[in-house]
Amino acid sequence: MSAPPSVPAVFHARKAKILEELAIPDAEYTDLSPKGSVDKGIRDLIGDINALPGLVTTSSCAGRISIFLEGTTKSSRPEPEPQTQFAPSGGKGAGRWLYVSHDPFDFGQNHTSLLEQFGLVEGDGKPPSGQSLRLVRFHFEPLILHIMAATLSHAQPVLSAASSSGFRESGLQSLRCLEGEGGPSPIVAVRSSGLSLESVIGYYDESSDEPVIRSLVTEEYLAMLIAMSNERFIINTERRERFRSGLIDLCSLEQSQRGKSKGKPDWEDPVERKERKRAEGLARKKLLESQKSASSQATARDSETAPDIMSDIQD
Repeated sequence: MSAPPSVPAVFHARKAKILEELAIPDAEYTDLSPKGSVDKGIRDLIGDINALPGLVTTSSCAGRISIFLEGTTKSSRPEPEPQTQFAPSGGKGAGRWLYVSHDPFDFGQNHTSLLEQFGLVEGDGKPPSGQSLRLVRFHFEPLILHIMAATLSHAQPVLSAASSSGFRESGLQSLRCLEGEGGPSPIVAVRSSGLSLESVIGYYDESSDEPVIRSLVTEEYLAMLIAMSNERFIINTERRERFRSGLIDLCSLEQSQRGKSKGKPDWEDPVERKERKRAEGLARKKLLESQKSASSQATARDSETAPDIMSDIQD
């Protein structure tokens, strides 16, 4: 059995700096996300990942519903007073978030109209012609994680757990890490586009005396988008938990195998080696079968509960 990969000193330094920043109290911690801090629903997962040798999270989102007004076009007319914070520079330009939530929408706790809650004015479904429109977009975005690994060997269980738990678009963020074990620390993006949902729901109307953000859809249509997003939150949570348990199991298995090989002489009795290999193979087979079963169940649920991504509304 090959020796366990060593963790480069540069990774230890990078991980220590990231963990130091994450240890800052929420009241003092800020980042470039609309929320400005780590999502509450994903803190436990981040803690579990960061406790594993050779791994550390660099960015994350637990999944969210958001409504975003696109960036400003050149105009002499003022826009309405912002009700929420502007998008950070370098993110979505000078646009702004009308609504962001990392939890399912609770219809029972909201007693005003959805249009009013999201800062929209009812329209007739027909945007004005002859002007460059700033659109309002509704999004549901599933979990996304970026995990830095000490080496490619440390990245392998992350990729395996992500793929088997339903995050099928996961992969290495850059191929620079292929320069060698002593090269840049590889970053794995854990993600899935299958649950994403996007729809144009309004526009910034400058045709009236007082510019307003006008809706292109009805109250009922907005309620349908939110209900669909709430269903996808459930699937997103199930995938997140499968990824968490799969990653911990795979890393525990590797650490166990490395512990057994530590201190062993280069020569091994053929009979003992055969038995050891057989036991390791059975353990891996059992783990893969359980992951395959979970992935098949998730695919079946997705096909029943997650409709196709909705197309943007056309003029």
